[in-house]
Amino acid sequence: MEEKKVIKTKRELEMEKAGGKEVKEEKNVEEVPVETKETTEETTEETTEEKQVEKTLEKGKNTAQKIFEDMISTFRDKQGDFEKAMSDYTASSAKLAMDVVETDNDIVVKADLPGVKKEDIVIDLTEDSLEIMAIFEDESEFKDDKFIKKERRYGETRRSVSLPKMVKIDEASAKFDNGVLTVTIPKEEKRRHTLSVE
Repeated sequence: MEEKKVIKTKRELEMEKAGGKEVKEEKNVEEVPVETKETTEETTEETTEEKQVEKTLEKGKNTAQKIFEDMISTFRDKQGDFEKAMSDYTASSAKLAMDVVETDNDIVVKADLPGVKKEDIVIDLTEDSLEIMAIFEDESEFKDDKFIKKERRYGETRRSVSLPKMVKIDEASAKFDNGVLTVTIPKEEKRRHTLSVE
């Protein structure tokens, strides 16, 4: 029967010589941190997470840019419709230019209404105010075409103005010529009354 060889480490041999007691050797050796498997795994996980975050951010940036470009494209395509809708909500004073002049006998109001038909104008007159309402019709010949620029306004517009003096509403007249409405309202004459002292 063959003997088995037992291989012992240097440390085990030293322990046997010392009678089974562990010998401590003091050496001035600097401890050097050794990279363990755990540290390597953590670093790999952090690198993977950073790459995922970068991919997510890049994807979000591309999505936001696409949405912005689509929005700009839609605005360009719908510019005419948008401007028409905005003009419907614009203050009527911006739509209807008006002059009010007081002469010796009358108050004359002139309003620009280009492209409006005479039957689409309504004038309301009271003793101290005047209101003009007009309808600007949308032209149908360009409805399916794309507008490069659209500034002409369509829809209903109205404008009121206070009159500075009392007027004779029954004697007022209106004339519409070449896109200009002229309303002439005679002023009420000043009345004098002499009082007798008792």
